[in-house]
Amino acid sequence: MQKKSRVRLVDVAAAAQVSKQTVSRVVNGSRDVSQETREHVLEVIARMGYRPSVSARTLCRGRSNTLAVVASDTGFLATELYQGAAQQAQALGYTLLLRTLNTPAAASVEQLLLSLTDMEVDGVLWAIPDADGRGDWIDAALLRRIGVPVVFLSTAPRTGISTVSFDNFAGARLATRALVDAGRLRIGHVSGPRGWWVARERIRGWRTELAASGREAPEDWIEAGDWSPASGERAVARLLERVPDLDAIFVANDRMALGGLLAAHRRGLQIPARLAIMGFDNVPESACFYPPLSTVSQDKHHHGEHAVAVLVGHVAAGFGEAPPAMRLPELGHTLMLRETTPPR
Repeated sequence: MQKKSRVRLVDVAAAAQVSKQTVSRVVNGSRDVSQETREHVLEVIARMGYRPSVSARTLCRGRSNTLAVVASDTGFLATELYQGAAQQAQALGYTLLLRTLNTPAAASVEQLLLSLTDMEVDGVLWAIPDADGRGDWIDAALLRRIGVPVVFLSTAPRTGISTVSFDNFAGARLATRALVDAGRLRIGHVSGPRGWWVARERIRGWRTELAASGREAPEDWIEAGDWSPASGERAVARLLERVPDLDAIFVANDRMALGGLLAAHRRGLQIPARLAIMGFDNVPESACFYPPLSTVSQDKHHHGEHAVAVLVGHVAAGFGEAPPAMRLPELGHTLMLRETTPPR
């Protein structure tokens, strides 16, 4: 069976007895065509089943309505965040591409970003964590050379760049305040790796809230993990070995808190009567830990939606257009009190 050939713009022009330029103007919504001619060309387009080439329209309009998300790997790119970004992009008429980069040094970053501009993307969401020097390449001059807007997720604020991040300092204060309000006096902290900006913000929030309530926050009341459950178990075990009379621990993510619960059980500590544990992130499984974990929720879906909305606003500004009218989702925190902290 012979494959049906694609109807081309030149075929429509011949059938409508107009120039290719006229058909192009009609397809791209130009006002420089009379109403009568427009209706005639649109009738021919419908009859012949012509579909404009995406690449041709990109060349004509100077945009592709395509955005890229760059992540180090899918483990650090939360599914909810990507889904929120993809849904927001689709709602605004954009396609989302995913690219990975494992070693974000300046040269490799510039090469990747330039390759994305060669693919005619209109903007980039940078979703690689600001951790252990992976944000050292960020430079406003380099970003200007790229020529398309880049919005950074979970990155420390820098002059001349656009970031969309949760206020992890405020979230950590909320988590610590819940333990203070429950009457706990000696509140330790299991942090993420100190090289991560997010981890440092949560440490800062813990310290600030304890100081505000007149409680101690000495350095030896902190142990660092690597975000994994096994590291949380080790960190809580070390912390309790060093400071056995702690009556609460704020753990910087729920996966480490899972390991922390195991460490506490192995020491025979009743939770929450003897030791209260507060997590962070509200992963879906946290309600099924034993006991169910009190934690602080960050809506990753809203994070993705918000980031795409900001990026599309930058894209529109680059074309001299007003940003699309939309409501930006709030990037706040919600306290989820369960059975690892005493009832109020």
